[in-house]
Amino acid sequence: MGSAALLERIDDLPRLPKAISELLDAVNDESATIKGIAEKVSQDQLVTARVLRMANSAYFGRSREVGSLDEAVIRLGMQKLRTLVIASAVVGAMPEIEGFDIGEFWGHTFEVAVHCQAMARNVDGVEPDAAFTCAILHSIGDMLIAVVAPDKVLEIKDEIARGMEKAQAEERVLGYDSAQLGALLAENWKFPLQLVDGIRFQYEPKRSRPYSSLAGLLHTSKALIAGWDEVCDTDKSCWMSQKAADAGLRLQMSELAGTLEEIRGQGYEMGKMLA
Repeated sequence: MGSAALLERIDDLPRLPKAISELLDAVNDESATIKGIAEKVSQDQLVTARVLRMANSAYFGRSREVGSLDEAVIRLGMQKLRTLVIASAVVGAMPEIEGFDIGEFWGHTFEVAVHCQAMARNVDGVEPDAAFTCAILHSIGDMLIAVVAPDKVLEIKDEIARGMEKAQAEERVLGYDSAQLGALLAENWKFPLQLVDGIRFQYEPKRSRPYSSLAGLLHTSKALIAGWDEVCDTDKSCWMSQKAADAGLRLQMSELAGTLEEIRGQGYEMGKMLA
């Protein structure tokens, strides 16, 4: 299935429920107030529950657990609240798929997200919350392949097992890769072009024009998560610098290894409590 055929399957892609779409509009409105967003969030019990769970996770939590949305809003502030509402909305919009390990999927997705957010603070011109949001969306193409082409999933896995790169295996079997599909969905959901390009070029960030630092962050984050335990501590900074350079990313290394060591596993905890 080539890109033209993929576009014909646009109606198969999940659509955001109207209430969630309106909620995303609210949190992306620069003139919105924390009180206004809290009122909008409170109208959806599932999103409220997810926001509270994430607010109390190790990554966002503090010493005292919060039990109400108002407390969570005060603790988090506007930017973090926006981030968590978007993450909650995306999790809630995706379908359940038989045989698909949803806990592992969201766990890994959020692990990439917390790494991207942490590293974005060491990249000029990138908003950490934008990096987190882009990472929450980055792997939805994998889930959607299971929706629109479930018969091809095992074939793709077989190609990967034979040594083919994931994107190449998807391209060979489907005629497109999961990043292209994820970018199409993000575009359909009216996310900013910056985030769409980050998703689209995550496999080959150096191909993006202009260069997408979000794509570079995604590519680097996944490489660091995959290889972290195989590299000794004394070599971590040099190794990280090389992985960032491979992705075309200008990443400042100052104290970054310690930061990433501290947050490791927190994304898995957050994602699995939401699944």
